Amino acid sequence: MTGVAGEDWKTEWEERVHGLAAGLKAMVYDPGNAFLGLYGGEKELVFLELRCESGKWKAGRSAEEKWQRPHDFRQMADLLAERTAMRLKREGWENLPLALCLNENECICKVFPLSPEIPAEEQKEAAFWEIDNYLQSCGLGSAAVSCTSARLPGEGAAVEAVILLTEKIRQLEEAFAARGCQLAGLYPETPLLAECQPQKDGWQVGKVRVMGSSALEGRELLEGERRALYAASALAGLGSSDWPENLLAREKRESSWNYDGIGKLVAAIMSMIVAFGLCLDLGTLYITSREAEEARGQLAELEPARQVMAQGRKLAAAAEQKESCLGRLTEKSRPLDSLLVHLGTVTVEGAWLTEVDCTEEKALHIRGAAVDYSALGEFLEAFEKDRDFFTSMPVLEESHQQEGLVEFRLRMEMGL
Repeated sequence: MTGVAGEDWKTEWEERVHGLAAGLKAMVYDPGNAFLGLYGGEKELVFLELRCESGKWKAGRSAEEKWQRPHDFRQMADLLAERTAMRLKREGWENLPLALCLNENECICKVFPLSPEIPAEEQKEAAFWEIDNYLQSCGLGSAAVSCTSARLPGEGAAVEAVILLTEKIRQLEEAFAARGCQLAGLYPETPLLAECQPQKDGWQVGKVRVMGSSALEGRELLEGERRALYAASALAGLGSSDWPENLLAREKRESSWNYDGIGKLVAAIMSMIVAFGLCLDLGTLYITSREAEEARGQLAELEPARQVMAQGRKLAAAAEQKESCLGRLTEKSRPLDSLLVHLGTVTVEGAWLTEVDCTEEKALHIRGAAVDYSALGEFLEAFEKDRDFFTSMPVLEESHQQEGLVEFRLRMEMGL
């Protein structure tokens, strides 16, 4: 998007992203929720309270008083600390971290143009190399000064280096500490003050909206208030990465982890993990139930076929049982039909059979009659010739004549 509407949309989107990032940072890292900005001008001292209420920043009460800035730095530090201590007790601000916006006349400021090819996030680091070279040319060692830098707004790549003698820092810290004041931040005046813009309902500090309070409504906004807000906002971390760092020694900066916010963030993450796992289990349960339902439907469709198969198996088992019983019954049976048929083929003229008795196991008794003994002999010879079927010869057990016929009885061993 282009034009005014496009710029407004882009600005609003950047503000939301910056607000989200600031909110996440506040959940993990808690620098505090109330700060006090101080600026000592030539003829006035300006105090401005900055508070975070319900996740929104608000410019609270402000105060100003007249003074005449001494030319000597030590005298200025003592008088500033004394007047500040009195004002803090009067307003009830003794426990608020104090951030001082230092007049640029007290610092050494140097602008270093940098190559546009250097990435923006590396320009401040590159400026420190230029500062080292500048300090060596001035005969100053790194231990004698405290340095910071601010990336200047605009299209060109330029960084303003701010150098403050550590002796001045020590004098300020001693003066404020002697009067029981908590000096937590020291920030020099830089062109980035332009990022603290007064609005109808408060201030615009970079990409963060700071709402105004009733103490600021209906009165002319002073440049001193802008500088006091600038110092408090820098200590609260509302500025961008282009803003200068705190000139105080690193061990003097106080901040703490927001354990309550960290706990909430961890709890939120764990809740999301548990919710995800629960949704995954519910999804798996749903899919499994659907598969089980489909399987039951398939089994219901196959139930008639299963019953037919079961009935077929029962019939096959019954038939197999009958065949087994029949086999056991016929295992020791004799092939009498074939025997009788074969006996009928053994015929001799003048001899015939009258009775076949197979009641004795493994033996066959045959009764018959012949016209004479010659016919009986031929009948027995017929058995001798048929050795393929009759493996043993018949034994004549009995023979006698009766009524002109020869009646006989034969016994044959059966190998069946």
